Amino acid sequence: MNVETARVGLSLLEEGEDFAWVSIVDSQGSSPRRAGASMLVRAGGSITGTVGGGALEAAAIRNALKVLESRKPFLMDYHLTEGDAAQLGMICGGQGLVLIDYADSRQPATHELFQGLVDLLVRGQKGWLVTAVSEGETETTVARGLVAGGTYDQIVAGDPSTTYVQPVGSRGTAYIFGAGHCGAKLLPVLSMVGFFTVVVDDRADFATEERFPDADRIVVPESFETSMQPLPIDEDAYIVILTRGHVHDRNVLRQALGTRAGYIGMIGSKTKIAQTFQALEEEGFTPDDLARVHSPIGLTIAAETPEEIAISIAAELIQVRATRDG
Repeated sequence: MNVETARVGLSLLEEGEDFAWVSIVDSQGSSPRRAGASMLVRAGGSITGTVGGGALEAAAIRNALKVLESRKPFLMDYHLTEGDAAQLGMICGGQGLVLIDYADSRQPATHELFQGLVDLLVRGQKGWLVTAVSEGETETTVARGLVAGGTYDQIVAGDPSTTYVQPVGSRGTAYIFGAGHCGAKLLPVLSMVGFFTVVVDDRADFATEERFPDADRIVVPESFETSMQPLPIDEDAYIVILTRGHVHDRNVLRQALGTRAGYIGMIGSKTKIAQTFQALEEEGFTPDDLARVHSPIGLTIAAETPEEIAISIAAELIQVRATRDG
């Protein structure tokens, strides 16, 4: 679930409107979306979020409207073998389990859960949504809880056949060093695809909310030379270096190589990159250190304009994240 979907859910609950919460709790093979994808369905049939689109989502919406009438949760099992996929108008294959839960605005626990989801997502933190499903002879019951932090192995999941654990929260934090044209075009794209975004620039007149309304955080350090010291860089950090000059790029890259960041990318021509790498090698950085750097940054699509460069960089970050997520 992303922050927009969580916010809509919380807003509906606060307004006293019930809705159906559709989520993929288990997926295997070439399913349209992975476990954790969520969609909210209102009584009129309007939706927020997606569980993959197409005929599978249409079937989920039809069942969600039934759940809104019965106020009882429903498990929708799908097996997209060749025959089943053809019947649904799909060719992707795969199988999984879709849980359609009734979100009752009169239940304080539901408010608390969505408030917790919003708080976690806004802060860019990671957590786990634990869903326990019990299928009786006459009805299905569902219990859900949110666990902040930790790892999968630390979450007590109970019976794996009836308890499902999905990661929620940050799918990586993108630190954009440089609030120039490319940074301004890149940040909203990264926000749109689920990155927690931080823009860093030592120019207070460039790193502003007006220029970066979609930024989750804006940092204005005294200098790029010390710009990384206050930042919580970990393995889920994606460092994008787009500053206004070679010296600033080198200063940021030097600091980045001293972190555990999962991705480091730097913009620049081959000549600039070679000069920067040579300078850092003379400072003691090894070829293995420099091999961590994606440079020239972005996928090779002959990008020239700031908008094209932003798409190229975003595509590379998506690719790296998908590879790390397995």
